[in-house]
Amino acid sequence: MEKEFYTISVYIDKDENLIGIPCGESDKYGIADIDTVLLLKAPYTDKALEEYIEKVFNACYTKKHNDSVETSTIERYTKKKGFVEATADYTMISLVKMATGYSLMPTFNDYEKGPLAIDDDEHMLPIGYNEGELAEIFRGFIEVYLKANIFYKEKAELEAEKKAKKKGNN
Repeated sequence: MEKEFYTISVYIDKDENLIGIPCGESDKYGIADIDTVLLLKAPYTDKALEEYIEKVFNACYTKKHNDSVETSTIERYTKKKGFVEATADYTMISLVKMATGYSLMPTFNDYEKGPLAIDDDEHMLPIGYNEGELAEIFRGFIEVYLKANIFYKEKAELEAEKKAKKKGNN
C-alpha cells in the first residue's frame, strides 16, 4: 500500500445493483471522489462482490479529483442536481482500506441532508480476511439499510403528498 488509506463510496439501488466511486487527490479538498464509476449488476456472487470492491479500491488515486467542476461524481452519473437529490434513490456504504484492514460503514439516507454515516454499525475487517467475510458484512448492510431507506423514502413521499393535498384544499 503506497497511500495511508483508500476510500470508496458504493451506492446501491433498489435492485441491489452497485455503483462504485473511488477517491483521488484533490488540490481543493485533499481527497475526493474522482471521475470514475464502476458498476456491478445484480445478481452477483460473494466472490464477484469482493473482487468488485477490490477493483474500486484499485481505481483510487488513478487520477485527480476534477476541482474545476462543482458537482460530485454521483450527481453527474445520475444527472440529478444536488448531492441530496442524486443520492435519494440509493443506499451508500462507505469503505476505507488501510494498511491494517478495512472499515465498512453503512449510511442512512436523510432526505434533507443525504447519506449520514451510522458510526455505531461500523465493521472492521483485517487485510487478510477470509473469503466471503467482506461480502457477508456488505450483504448484511444491504439487507438492513436498503430496506430501511426505501421504507423511510416512501414514508417521506406520503407525508409530502398529504401536505400538498392539505395546501390544495385551503
